[in-house]
Amino acid sequence: MAGAAGRERDPLLRSEIHGFITYADLNFEKLKAEAASRWFRPNEIYAVLANHERFKVHAQPIDKPVSGAIVLYDRKVVRNFRKDGHNWKKKKDGKTVQEAHEKLKIGNEERVHVYYARGEDNPNFFRRCYWLLDKLNLVNI
Repeated sequence: MAGAAGRERDPLLRSEIHGFITYADLNFEKLKAEAASRWFRPNEIYAVLANHERFKVHAQPIDKPVSGAIVLYDRKVVRNFRKDGHNWKKKKDGKTVQEAHEKLKIGNEERVHVYYARGEDNPNFFRRCYWLLDKLNLVNI
């Protein structure tokens, strides 16, 4: 086993797309610290999702994750990952969560799908869910 120092130097998959050569280049600990105050850049999201085996993938939804929490799910396994206990703003029908969907580009190519939901009780509280457009099933919330 290479240990933490060896892991830092291990190459990341698909670095030709996201630009981070090693885990140390990605600096995930710094990203986690910044998650409460800024949204991830598309290449950061891509690097995390393309290298999901380095992170904990949850088998069930987290109840009321705190602002800035980074939670990975496999959408095929955890189909109800959106049921997180928070009260999200609803559409006019009063039942469906109002979500904005977008595709994010890395370079000139759309690579990441994202949707945003706004908190009902706190309009400054957002849920952002990402997944790669190249058919991986993992979701980052």
